[in-house]
Amino acid sequence: MKRRKMIRTARGLGLGAAALLGGCLVSAPASAQSQSKTHSGHSARASLKRELDSTQIETVVVTAEKRAEKLQDVPIAIAAFKGHTLRHAGVTAVRDLDLLSPSLQYGTRSGNIFIAIRGIGQEGQDIGSQPGVVVSLDGVPLLNNFMMDPTFLDVQRVEVLRGPQGTFEGMNALGGAINIYSNPPTNKYEGGLSATMGNYSRFGLKGYVNIPLIAHRLFARIAFQTDRANGWLKNAYLGTRNNNTDLTEVRGSLLAKVTHNFTVRAIIENTHDRSNPAFSILIGRARPDIPTLAQALGLPQNNLQDLTVYFNTRNLRDVSDFRSTVIANWQATPNLDIVSTTGYIQDNIRMRNLDVDLTTLNLYSFPFIGIYSREITQELTANANFGSRAQLTAGAFYMHGNSSEPLYLATATDNSAFVYHPNESLNSYALYAQFRYDLTRKLRATVGGRYTIVDKSFYMGADILGTPFINHAKASWSSFTPRFVLDYKPRQNVMVYASVSKGFKAGGFNTLGDVSQPVNTFNPEYVWNYETGTKSEFFNKRLSLDLDGFYDNYSNVQQTVFRTNLQTGVRYPEVDNVASATIKGIELSYEAIPYRGLTVFGSATRLFATYGQFYSIDPIYPELGNQNLSGKRVTQAPKWQFSMAGAYNFLVSDNVMMTLRADYKWQSKVYFDIYNDALDTRGAYGLLNGSVSIATVDANWTLTAWIHNAFDKRYVSDMNMSPSANPARAGSLGLPRMYGLTLHYHF
Repeated sequence: MKRRKMIRTARGLGLGAAALLGGCLVSAPASAQSQSKTHSGHSARASLKRELDSTQIETVVVTAEKRAEKLQDVPIAIAAFKGHTLRHAGVTAVRDLDLLSPSLQYGTRSGNIFIAIRGIGQEGQDIGSQPGVVVSLDGVPLLNNFMMDPTFLDVQRVEVLRGPQGTFEGMNALGGAINIYSNPPTNKYEGGLSATMGNYSRFGLKGYVNIPLIAHRLFARIAFQTDRANGWLKNAYLGTRNNNTDLTEVRGSLLAKVTHNFTVRAIIENTHDRSNPAFSILIGRARPDIPTLAQALGLPQNNLQDLTVYFNTRNLRDVSDFRSTVIANWQATPNLDIVSTTGYIQDNIRMRNLDVDLTTLNLYSFPFIGIYSREITQELTANANFGSRAQLTAGAFYMHGNSSEPLYLATATDNSAFVYHPNESLNSYALYAQFRYDLTRKLRATVGGRYTIVDKSFYMGADILGTPFINHAKASWSSFTPRFVLDYKPRQNVMVYASVSKGFKAGGFNTLGDVSQPVNTFNPEYVWNYETGTKSEFFNKRLSLDLDGFYDNYSNVQQTVFRTNLQTGVRYPEVDNVASATIKGIELSYEAIPYRGLTVFGSATRLFATYGQFYSIDPIYPELGNQNLSGKRVTQAPKWQFSMAGAYNFLVSDNVMMTLRADYKWQSKVYFDIYNDALDTRGAYGLLNGSVSIATVDANWTLTAWIHNAFDKRYVSDMNMSPSANPARAGSLGLPRMYGLTLHYHF
């Protein structure tokens, strides 16, 4: 009965408005530093003293499954972080979420972005393969992995859903989903401005202003950020720097209450990023017994500890991104809401003068790589209540995407020796529904499913050493992804659940494979997830514990392997369906308020992830022949992963409060290839962040001194092996120590 009353209360607040404003409703906050919860529309002007005096973890209502529910009542593994929490933790983009969220891995290499949850992500490095974890902005999913690291500007909250989300997220959500929601306009005059100064000559400005244009009818909100910093990676050969920051982002949104039961929100956003990361750097030998080319020729050696590298090109990168979203919500009856979400994204990436041979020699380079993506999405969702015991959510989704990736590979004597012009078009259609029924006052059953169709067409025009090639292909895949859940509440603040669900990721085409052969097509991959968990609150909401265990049967796994053209002897990478995998694990997250002013929180993951039986030739050790890789560790799946944090607030005077905060994460070794080569790994490492803030009690002024990667730990973000006569490891480094001051003013 309490659950039904809560649902009716949430609807009284307006389920349609909840979806419109990003899908989250909350009560007033009870904890200043809640890590595992989030809230909507909580003003920065909320009294910090009241938060200091609180001894209860806040109660949160979310719409993770497109329906207003208490977060503790959602029977899935989910972590949610409010904008205030992200800011205090120094989390500024998707790349930083692994500091907070269980089982999340993030890496970059050669312009590619790799995200995995529970060891499931994406393997492709071009436009022919979509990601295995969905990232969405205000309800609009992003088309490909190149778009999957948006910065957090005026963010309301971020939700990280773990495990296959086959009903509501659909295509590609095998590993999970990351949903980002911006703050909506409100009926209040307010604004904020933050200025940041730090090492590497960093200077940034970030702010927003909210204006009611017509009282109770039309509201506007504008947010912006600009961030500049010198590069922290030194190219001693050219006397230049890479990995600088040069970002500008602006977002405008309007919220119109057309009638008492019909609202429309429009969002327009533009990002221009001229940050210039090194395309790829030489990490070291791929084989202990064979030197790299630079070592063999006596060329200057990279000193990664000193952040010094040597290569002979001055690469340039330019990213422009335009997004528009329209969210319309109609509360047709007290028991029926209909939401329409329309999205358009145009993302252009241009990279020039990229070094390939990773040395000071002019052997190979990319004079130009472009990645141009366009997408249009439309989603309709209806939420209906049938009495007090039954709820139905149903909807339809459509996505059209088009991507092209012109690429020029130069040799020492020919600036356009290899020219590729691939293009891929995608159309995805889906229908989904989920029905819930309260079998008793404590036991609830959920049945859901989604039917997805994905159509792709591919075209390749190439010129290889003066010889033209044209290839094209079409394919279509479809799948039904069901979900079954039982959840039981033995008492008010304890829920136990068990679920079975299926995830699906479409097949694709190998974009940059052997163009002398027909286009290679790889098939879809699937995962069946069996999960049980509990969500509990104890000691009058001073302690929250979430625990889940899962078993994933992962089949038709898409992985990059090297093939050899028997006629030419040339080796080339391609994505193939290589095997099955078994992934199982345990996840724990907690939050506690031991006494007034102190909040502690964290998470832990133990992951068992191995491949089934399959055979492949390791290009670094070809003399070993076809190897049985059964039992090898799944890539991007550390055995152990921990995070822990604490924040302590205390008054230093009647009007001033201080906050001390520390965040630490640690994870065990990760393999980057299916062969589990000893050198193609990232060893165990830990990172410590910290901050000290002093603020007025009314939260109008805050000054924060912060440090990230306090011990200046060197670690590899992502890496791959480059097979050749002198095989090498190439990849990207994680951020070094960063520190600075941020002054925030709210008005």
